[in-house]
Amino acid sequence: MKQKTWPDRSDGVRFTAFPLSKPNDNEENIILSRRSKIGSKPSLSPTDGPDFSALPFDILTKIAASFNFPNLLAASLVCRSWRDALRPLREAMMLLRYGKRFKHGRGGVRRNLDKALDSFLKGAARGSTLAMVDAGLVYWERGLKEEAIALYQKAAALGDPAGQCNLGISYLH
Repeated sequence: MKQKTWPDRSDGVRFTAFPLSKPNDNEENIILSRRSKIGSKPSLSPTDGPDFSALPFDILTKIAASFNFPNLLAASLVCRSWRDALRPLREAMMLLRYGKRFKHGRGGVRRNLDKALDSFLKGAARGSTLAMVDAGLVYWERGLKEEAIALYQKAAALGDPAGQCNLGISYLH
């Protein structure tokens, strides 16, 4: 029994390409038809689309509040205005790292929950939802459940999934 798994070379071309048209031809036809209708010359600059560098700082901060460190760094490299707007969140991320070192006793640092909580609260004040969740965890472990729930609510309102989860769990207790 002889099975055929691949077509023979005589069967023709295995893969075919789509015919490519020149994108400029289509654009030129559209531009010419617009000129005749409007009578003015349209702008062809690449900045005609939405300008995300003009986003207000508070909106951009809310969008990026739940970003992790690599995503925050990538967003900071988009343009100068984003870099400036995200500076508090980058500082908050560093404070979050310091807080985790103090909380877990890593990086040559002794375990100290007071310093960890202080770092988390400073990061939360700069808008980091990750710092809000970690500060809420420290408060929860200490039995200060109202403070923890308040931080979880802030993080959940900014869209942080861990904040939403912890808020739901705290309501169950």
